Amino acid sequence: MAFGADESKLVSIFIQTLLYGAYTVVFGLTIWILIWRRPPGRKINQLMLWSSLIMFCLATMHIGVNYARVFKAFIIFRNAKGGPAVFFNTLSNFTQVFGSAIYVAQTLVGDSVILIRCYIVWGNRWTVVALPFLLLVGSTTAGIGLLNTFAHIGVAEIFTPQLSPWIVSFFSLTLATNSICTALVAYRIWDINRLVINFYNHSWSPAIVLVIESGAIYSATLLSLLILYKIESWFQYVLLDAISPIVGLVFSMITVRIALGLTSPIGETHHMPVHWDSIILKE
Repeated sequence: MAFGADESKLVSIFIQTLLYGAYTVVFGLTIWILIWRRPPGRKINQLMLWSSLIMFCLATMHIGVNYARVFKAFIIFRNAKGGPAVFFNTLSNFTQVFGSAIYVAQTLVGDSVILIRCYIVWGNRWTVVALPFLLLVGSTTAGIGLLNTFAHIGVAEIFTPQLSPWIVSFFSLTLATNSICTALVAYRIWDINRLVINFYNHSWSPAIVLVIESGAIYSATLLSLLILYKIESWFQYVLLDAISPIVGLVFSMITVRIALGLTSPIGETHHMPVHWDSIILKE
């Protein structure tokens, strides 16, 4: 039996549930760290707090919509003509459009946060983030075009030529935004690291590794998703639904690893005049 839309959706909801469970734990740790474990005298990082809350709410809504779609496909429409496969290919169905809107919104929130982080790390210099900002505008436009096409396309496979340009553009622009911002932040930390290691005999190399690791996980997932879509593999649904909790996990793990000391530079960082974690989690 060929691996179709209905089979891929069953696999995807299983994978998404596992990742969402892990994300829930990490999200709880993130909120605890941001509110109760911050250094004495430091204000709550409002950007990190609200972006964490928004992304978790969107991830929760996304998995909720997916469960509703699975229930409707395999219970309510199981005896309908074409069965669950036709339901999943009814792209103009409200649950499909709404779920896609949540995914687009969560992606844009994540891209906006990494763009703002890059802007702050580079000393509020707009010239540095001009290209990623234009890419973000482009991905927003592609997302709106994608949702509009979903709403009017009716019954069709996800690989239809009407959708393909919007989907490929959205994934590609998001991938480019994250890759460029990750590279810019890593380079900035490396540049500062040269001064720190020369004058204070401390290294921020783990900070660079953390930034690159976090960006690489998300970028690799996006690239795999883009490849699967281009070769018209239904397995792309599995990665698509997995990205929702992955976005939140990658975002939250930066906060957790720094605050709990799971990633720390060589030496006693609390003696340094500038804390390396403030470079990444700067208010």
